[in-house]
Amino acid sequence: MNIPAIHDASRFDRTCKICSSKSKYVFSIDWKQGHPPVLDIFLCGYCGLLFVGNPITNEQLTDAYDTIDQNKYYQEIATSTEGKVSRTIDDIGKVVHSGPTNLSILDIGCGYGHFLEALTKLNPSIRAVGQELPGQAASACQSKGFKVYTCALEDISEQFSIVSLLDVAEHIPQPNTTFTACNSLLKTDGYIYIHTPRRCFWDNLFLALIRMPGLWKLSKSWFRTRLSIFHLHLWTDKSLKLSLQKAGFDLIYLKSEMELSWPLDRYVKLYLGKNLYYSPPLIMVATVLAKVIFVRLRTLRNKAICLGKKRGDTSPNVETKWESGN
Repeated sequence: MNIPAIHDASRFDRTCKICSSKSKYVFSIDWKQGHPPVLDIFLCGYCGLLFVGNPITNEQLTDAYDTIDQNKYYQEIATSTEGKVSRTIDDIGKVVHSGPTNLSILDIGCGYGHFLEALTKLNPSIRAVGQELPGQAASACQSKGFKVYTCALEDISEQFSIVSLLDVAEHIPQPNTTFTACNSLLKTDGYIYIHTPRRCFWDNLFLALIRMPGLWKLSKSWFRTRLSIFHLHLWTDKSLKLSLQKAGFDLIYLKSEMELSWPLDRYVKLYLGKNLYYSPPLIMVATVLAKVIFVRLRTLRNKAICLGKKRGDTSPNVETKWESGN
């Protein structure tokens, strides 16, 4: 594998976004959607976070998202969105059902408002509010009657019972800062609920293979849909727990499960067909193998799902329940 020449040594000198430990440059990915055109990937030796080391601004993120047909995107992931919303409702259902009449929630990165719609059907008295980058998704959610903040979290003055981030924690440039802002937005004993991609066994395997001759192309193809200007970091259980603790949360539970946005065969076609130009017969065989290995044997645990509680001076510490795995 060709590693870029180090014209600027500072380009390959990064500390971890979560724990500030020195991080090691691993590889680079060429990127066509937005700026920068090359993304440098780093690995933290302490908490294990795998992350894009390039400084990314909110303006760059907005420009990158503008390259996506968001209507088409949300239509394509409609089935997975329904499943995620259903799972979220189940997870926070006790809070929603038994909470006070003034229960409120802020869904950060609310998109088109699918979760807010489902939540208000479950509990019409809940105050459901969204936060999103300015643009098409925010406007679509507002058109459904929801209040949607398009400002920074730090500029929101009201407080909520629950803050949710459904496939959002991987997008934010500075996670510690964002989680601290989430804490400030919560009432006493409020909750934070998160779905986000996590570093799993297969990420670790391809990370080990990426410097091996003949296999680095396959490994980089894997990571192209795991890390990008849209997915700025790949969490480990340790890094997610540490970031939430730094922000003032006690972790109630952290689970690892398989969760895919598209059918598995689409991923195989993308990895092996579009990126590596494998023949249709090989793609067909690989699809069958992937369904057996990833789904039936449950070896792909690529999503972290966690619930945290705002830590207060008078609140008892909450015992952490680990249900994580490879």
